[in-house]
Amino acid sequence: MKNCCTIAALRLFLAIFMVQAQEAALPSAENPADLVGLTLEELHSKFGLPQKVYAVRGREAWQDDVVFVYPAIDCYIFEDHVWQVGVQAAYGVKTGDGRAHIKEILGEKTYDFDGGLLLKLPSGSWEMMMRVNFDAYGKAAAIFIYRSDM
Repeated sequence: MKNCCTIAALRLFLAIFMVQAQEAALPSAENPADLVGLTLEELHSKFGLPQKVYAVRGREAWQDDVVFVYPAIDCYIFEDHVWQVGVQAAYGVKTGDGRAHIKEILGEKTYDFDGGLLLKLPSGSWEMMMRVNFDAYGKAAAIFIYRSDM
């Protein structure tokens, strides 16, 4: 009988734990610009612990970033806040799309540069940009939303 009660209590605990785990918010790419500017505390309270963490070296030491990886979103951290997010899709564009298709979606306000396209986004406190990098086949390889003043 004692074992049955222990097993029942354990099952109840696991059921409660699983419900709470399912209720945790998953990162959303609906408006990735909303993530830019979040503090580490806000990022943690919103999404919990990242699946993975890695460092990205910049050309200069001050350009080094720590990246928190969540499902479908990479958050690039500068000092104590998110300054850039990498996403698989945003504003009607997704990785794998061709350059011409993306320009059609984003409109004439895009700016071409060697490896991709830039688009100034409507913003509040600081200027925000969207950058789409392309592979050798002209397909979108990466999409970033970031503060352009950093």
